[in-house]
Amino acid sequence: MFFFGIFGIQNREKIIKEFDAVICPSCGRLSRAELVEVFTYFHFFFIPIFQWNRRYFVKYRCCPAVYAVEKDYAEELKTGARLDASRLHKVFGHGNYCPDCGSYADPAFNFCPYCGRKLN
Repeated sequence: MFFFGIFGIQNREKIIKEFDAVICPSCGRLSRAELVEVFTYFHFFFIPIFQWNRRYFVKYRCCPAVYAVEKDYAEELKTGARLDASRLHKVFGHGNYCPDCGSYADPAFNFCPYCGRKLN
């Protein structure tokens, strides 16, 4: 964020739509997903004047996986299309999180210290 007295440039994240009862492609759990719009905007006295660098992502609530969505597919999702995991591009992986309970686990661990599930 840049702020110069009465004007500045800032990033913003806005939830556009939520999807119920979808299967997470990362951990395989039944979860909810959110279509998120991220953009940069110029403001004057904290009033947004114009926006640019608009990007769309899908976030699942069951794990920290984040998927990029192409702009044309995001427009389809806004109008009511069903969420299709094959059209998403993973940008943030499952990493060091347990696929069962979602807790952080050290990369050296073979089993989750919270639920006992075997980690990959």
